[in-house]
Amino acid sequence: MLPLRNWVLMAVLAATVAASLIDFDSPEVASPKAAGAARVATPAASDAAPVAHARFEKQSIDAFAPLSWQPPPPRFAAQNVGAPKAPPLPFRYLGKVMEQGAVVAFLAQDARTHVAHKGDVLLDYRIEDITPAQMTLVYLPLNEKQTLIFGSAQ
Repeated sequence: MLPLRNWVLMAVLAATVAASLIDFDSPEVASPKAAGAARVATPAASDAAPVAHARFEKQSIDAFAPLSWQPPPPRFAAQNVGAPKAPPLPFRYLGKVMEQGAVVAFLAQDARTHVAHKGDVLLDYRIEDITPAQMTLVYLPLNEKQTLIFGSAQ
């Protein structure tokens, strides 16, 4: 004969299996036999279930969503509706040399190196003037002048 502890464990196992087979979330479908039978559930209990279910759906969060310590960007940032401006110069000054009385500048753009003479066109920029201290470029799409300062005039 089995001890009482084994009977209790088997009863708990049977209850667990029965509970896992019953679908508590699906609505009840009336069978033809039970069509005439009265429902036992009260209207208040049947109305509370969808409300409770909706409440828990709203509280669920994505545990693996990326998080940031930065404040969120403003939702409706003021947009600059003024005239378009030329982007910042994509060139960096590397050096210069005097060649037949004219200044020739060496510019870096990412991993490329450009040799710039007066009147050359690099990307969307035309080199308008090169002096020992600075270079004046014109952004061609907007015809806007920008200056790249070298530093000393030596």
